[in-house]
Amino acid sequence: MSLYENLVIEHDYLKIRDVHALPSGYEGFYSDGYILIDKSIPNFRKAEVLFEELAHHKLTWGNILDQEDFNNRKFENYARRAGYQAALPLRIIIEAYHYGISNLYELAEYVELSEEYIILVIEFYKKKYGLSTYFNGYVIKFEPLQVFEYKNVEQGEK
Repeated sequence: MSLYENLVIEHDYLKIRDVHALPSGYEGFYSDGYILIDKSIPNFRKAEVLFEELAHHKLTWGNILDQEDFNNRKFENYARRAGYQAALPLRIIIEAYHYGISNLYELAEYVELSEEYIILVIEFYKKKYGLSTYFNGYVIKFEPLQVFEYKNVEQGEK
């Protein structure tokens, strides 16, 4: 099963539907327990959109379609960032490192997301953490993407 299909099954408490056309060129839409996903986009893109729509379900409320309004843009960005973190958590980057993943293409294949989306997630992490971060005993560098096991070497007595 694809990542998208697994997400739909995992979130079966919501009504997630693939539809033929969404208004105004949207790829996804959330409202009152319903998530609509554009049927014509590839499965990896459906998963990317679904992560953001799930974040809307958890974090935002009300009609935020008018993106001219500052608060609506704020909610949209908040959900997008939460979607990024859900789609590619730091622990998955470390897991991919253990599987020998060594470039963005392989990482995208491993997590079933597009390379373009992976780049957006990494850009988000760079804004959040800077060029690197420490997580669960590992240092993750974001440019270029690298993972190092962190070993605290204590100075011995002379």
